[in-house]
Amino acid sequence: MNNIAYVLILSSLLYSGRLLGQDYALTISFSESPLLEVLQEIENQADVHFYYLEEDIDSVFVSAQYQEANLPEVLDGLLEGTPIYHYLKGGEVYLSKNVMVIDDLAIASSNQRQRQGVQTGMVFTREYLDLDEQLDDLESKVFEIGVRKDQKAGANSTVAGYIHEAGTGEPIVGAIIYTEDFSVSATTDPSGFYAISLESGAHMIYIQYNGFKTMQRNLVVYSDGHLNIEMDEHVITLDEVLVESDRDENVNNAIMGVSKINIAETRNVPVVLGERDVLKLATTMAGVQTLGEGSSGYNVRGGKSDQNLIMLNEVPVYNASHFMGFFTSFNSDALEGLDIYKSNIPVKYGGRLSSVFDISIMKASQTEFHGVGGISPVTSRLTLEIPVLKNTSGLMISGRTTYSNWILKNIKNANFNQNRISFQDMVLRYDHHMGPKDDLEITGYLSTDNYRLKSDSLFSYSDFSFSNSNGSINWTHKFHEGLIGSFGVWHSDYGYELTFKESAPNSFRQDFGIRELNLTAGFDNYMGDHHHLSFGLGNKFYTINPGTVSPLQEASTINSTIVQQEKAIEGNLYFSDSYTVNNKLLVDFGLRYSLFSALGPRLSYSYVDGLPLNTDSRTDTLAFSNGEWVKLYHGLEPRLSARYLITSKTSIKASYNRNRQYLHTMSNSASLSPTDIWRVSSDHILPQISDQVSLGCYQNLFGDKLEVSLEVYHKWLQNLMDFKVGSDFLLNENVETVVLQGPGKSFGLELSVKKSGKLNGWVNYTYARTFLKLDGRFSEERVNDGRSFPTNYDKPHVINAVVNWKITKRLSASYNFNYSSGRPVTFPVGSYTFKDVQMISYSDRNDYRIPDYMRMDIGINLEEGHSKLKRVHTSWSFSIYNVLGRDNAYSIFFDVEGQEVRGHKLVVFGSAIPTVTYNFKF
Repeated sequence: MNNIAYVLILSSLLYSGRLLGQDYALTISFSESPLLEVLQEIENQADVHFYYLEEDIDSVFVSAQYQEANLPEVLDGLLEGTPIYHYLKGGEVYLSKNVMVIDDLAIASSNQRQRQGVQTGMVFTREYLDLDEQLDDLESKVFEIGVRKDQKAGANSTVAGYIHEAGTGEPIVGAIIYTEDFSVSATTDPSGFYAISLESGAHMIYIQYNGFKTMQRNLVVYSDGHLNIEMDEHVITLDEVLVESDRDENVNNAIMGVSKINIAETRNVPVVLGERDVLKLATTMAGVQTLGEGSSGYNVRGGKSDQNLIMLNEVPVYNASHFMGFFTSFNSDALEGLDIYKSNIPVKYGGRLSSVFDISIMKASQTEFHGVGGISPVTSRLTLEIPVLKNTSGLMISGRTTYSNWILKNIKNANFNQNRISFQDMVLRYDHHMGPKDDLEITGYLSTDNYRLKSDSLFSYSDFSFSNSNGSINWTHKFHEGLIGSFGVWHSDYGYELTFKESAPNSFRQDFGIRELNLTAGFDNYMGDHHHLSFGLGNKFYTINPGTVSPLQEASTINSTIVQQEKAIEGNLYFSDSYTVNNKLLVDFGLRYSLFSALGPRLSYSYVDGLPLNTDSRTDTLAFSNGEWVKLYHGLEPRLSARYLITSKTSIKASYNRNRQYLHTMSNSASLSPTDIWRVSSDHILPQISDQVSLGCYQNLFGDKLEVSLEVYHKWLQNLMDFKVGSDFLLNENVETVVLQGPGKSFGLELSVKKSGKLNGWVNYTYARTFLKLDGRFSEERVNDGRSFPTNYDKPHVINAVVNWKITKRLSASYNFNYSSGRPVTFPVGSYTFKDVQMISYSDRNDYRIPDYMRMDIGINLEEGHSKLKRVHTSWSFSIYNVLGRDNAYSIFFDVEGQEVRGHKLVVFGSAIPTVTYNFKF
């Protein structure tokens, strides 16, 4: 433990030392010197970078005399009287000529001022005779909004539309639209849509976004109408810059318990076997845990791994892993981003207790052909963006495969060199712009895994395969200014197959499958500056094959077994409103209603009252016809969150969430497994219910370079699922006889610090506890005598640190550290002899813990030159996973040797793993 403390303290000192160094004091002296020379001196003294067009500043000369002055003071004085404006964001300073850069905060503060000076009332031609509405120059042209005869003096009208990138037609997310006096403003949503409320009359509006030229439009507003805008890129050939469009979002919005991951953040984090992995990066966020290497599930705020809804473009994925959990089943090159909702889950999502992993697929360019790929020791990947119809439609297609079998074949140990492991995945997205009011999106996804494992492994030299597949069609329609509808249909399939054919008498085939079909309709209504309404409905249909076993060869003695198929229906209605009460208080309120029932054909069993549920107490069988509802469960799921701004950089938030879960996994494992079986709630298995309250404080420091947040939470859990000792779920028609359900609770604290700049990254600490109480009426339904006990995924302390350092334009280094408490296990504590047979006595359930986990990784990225003349850009990534070579225990197991019980530690990666990856894009 002393070594762990030393590493943590050293890491923290290195990280905090760089942070403290940002409070620089500048001493400079120049007289009528070129501005470029002065900027270079400032960069030498301070950890900042300037971005500009050289032709904007090459003729500017300045004088400066400062002693121990801070950067804002120097910049204000230095550029006073020049046509150059500056914008300071973290360690980056943007310079522009004759264009003032406005951000969300400037607009927010200006909204506090009284609105005045806006031209309102009836508008006649003479008011804009000096503006020619036929001009090709859009900056000078007058745009008439609405219908003249519908104008009402003093009335407000909604101007709405889409903002796209000129040339590519891509939507611009987070663009700012504001009036000349800053009294009214809006930002674009993920589809590039905006809506702004203006009084009737003449207005000048401005449109601004980082990396694009600031634009202006002259408007004459009569009534509600639309205005679509195309923005031109402002090209500055400089260092690569990561533009953060959601700056201060952590402070300003009402949603809490959210982690957002940009795919660019995955480039530098060291990973095992050289594969960039957005979900593995998610485990470095506060509140998101995994049980260790080789585990495919995630535990969020003390939740079980099946309590997370993982979605790819709104479509569920039931098993998001490859290679027994070492890789996730998504190629990061094909993705746009990941949002993880841990507490204030958006009201349109439901069906899981703990979290939502919302993964978005990248949209293809509609004007230019692009590609990106990479080659590592075990995988290759390629992603292509293909314009189909210029400025109208585009196709993104991505594939990844492994060739790891060459490694296994070269292992001298015969127990390994005959094994075979392979996986593939493919994803595509097609977007088509059908007109000014309609867009179509089609997605598809497929992943497969195939294994052949040796006799001392779990499947005894078996062939094992599993696959995910899903697809979706989504149509978006704009009904009128401010009201957008989205209509979709999608399906998701997951299944596995296990075969054994090495011994003809014992040969068999076993399988499982789950299929989900969903119809959805959702609407967004933007009602001025203060309300954003969302409402919709959905309907899901489930079909589950709980398992079949059949003989594989004629000589097989295995009997065929078919567990009855399960069907179910789930429906939902939802409504939410994001309401800006005033400049400080923002409230998000949502209400979701869900219902669920298993469907026939189905056999349901009755049991004797006053006796535990087991095969001996079963009395009768009730048959349900096709489509008949077996047992209806339904209820409301309120969602409420509020944000109060203490200052423009500090806020406090509170939230309450209720969630219901109708699907459950049948597994004794703490982590998800490819062989897990999903079952539906029925007359004997109750839905799980969670009520969570959260409270948090958020602050941005040092010119927004540092984001600090502290969140605490408490969950009250109903009908949590566990199992009787020695339970067998495989091909079990009476699964309710081995299931135990009871109340539980989770509580914890999450502290996170995130830094931007040349030295960037995050450090977080999580304290999380989860307890379960199983106190049934009968002894076989009680665990630990009915006392509360920690779940087998309870890990109280977790510390993560991710640090990236941009050393030069081409060279960067990264560091990753992870520490967590060991998870609970049940140990044998003694032995005794009964009728000449040695028996083992076990501790209370989860009374011990495996050793703590600690791992450190390092990496280096080397990029080739950034010349725009090169058609192909390449880079090399070097990383060492588990650089300390620590033997982290994944689990502890026991066997009997003679008269003695011996314990053994299962270690997945017991040594350092170096990897090199070649990446390219064109």
